[in-house]
Amino acid sequence: MAAKKGRSAVAALINGAGFLLAALLVLHIVFVVTGFPAENGLAQSVAQAAEPLALFFPGLVQAPGEVLQVLLDYGLAAVFWVLVGGVLARVFG
Repeated sequence: MAAKKGRSAVAALINGAGFLLAALLVLHIVFVVTGFPAENGLAQSVAQAAEPLALFFPGLVQAPGEVLQVLLDYGLAAVFWVLVGGVLARVFG
């Protein structure tokens, strides 16, 4: 009986998409935490893309500081996208 050696291309694509969405959210977190100028075009583009990807997570947990709030809001969303990508990759792979 032959063992399945690798994942299918569809599973790899789904897993990669989930990782890219999470990476975009983490990039937004890095920009906010490091104080990257919000007027910068790259920072604006990343913030605009990260906003809808955060889904229902912003405001779900209240934090005392702005930096911690951004970490929670977008960090939880990043973990969500990695998990969803992994689960969907396993289902379709």
